[in-house]
Amino acid sequence: MNELRDALGPDIIGRSEHLNRRLRTLRAAGWAIPSYKDDASLRPDEYRLQTKGARYWLDDDRQAYKRFAPSARARREVIDRDGRRCVVCGIAAGESYPGEPSNKARLTIGHRVPQERLRTRGAADDINNWRTECARCNEPMRDELPDPRRYDEVLAQVRRMSRGSKGTLLLWLRQGERTRSELDRVYDLARTLTHNEQQDLAAYLHTSSAGSS
Repeated sequence: MNELRDALGPDIIGRSEHLNRRLRTLRAAGWAIPSYKDDASLRPDEYRLQTKGARYWLDDDRQAYKRFAPSARARREVIDRDGRRCVVCGIAAGESYPGEPSNKARLTIGHRVPQERLRTRGAADDINNWRTECARCNEPMRDELPDPRRYDEVLAQVRRMSRGSKGTLLLWLRQGERTRSELDRVYDLARTLTHNEQQDLAAYLHTSSAGSS
């Protein structure tokens, strides 16, 4: 850490706690600082300053720095592509988390492989790396997790499946989601109504259910 402070230069003097608490933010601001997770030649207590980015602790640089912000069009495209559900946990916008009826999910755009990790490898971040995630699954701590499974790793498990399971998996992949009932699908539609419309629909269902009992 002391060597890293020296490499960053005089702007960091008096801000030593900045490095310990804000390495992730530095990486997101264009700093390529690989650790042993990115480069096997480094020890667990080592970092390498590879590329300097925006000095976000300075007002002018922070104002000039633009964080990742997909356009509204790109956001819609990714969310529609992913079936309007979090690809990590499967929850949809407005649904409650299991056991937490007052905690409603909010969808956002996340990254399959974190941006800063791609930068350290000289790889581009594009829409193929973007995915729909709920705010909970998009927590910053996920950036410290290993890369997602590779194709050959998933394929090895698929090959061990029965013919019937392979057929079901094929269907789910082509549909872009697990097979869900007609009730599930209508519920998704009902959640897109306004609050008043949902109340009207609930009243209709109450009357309809009472009449059929």
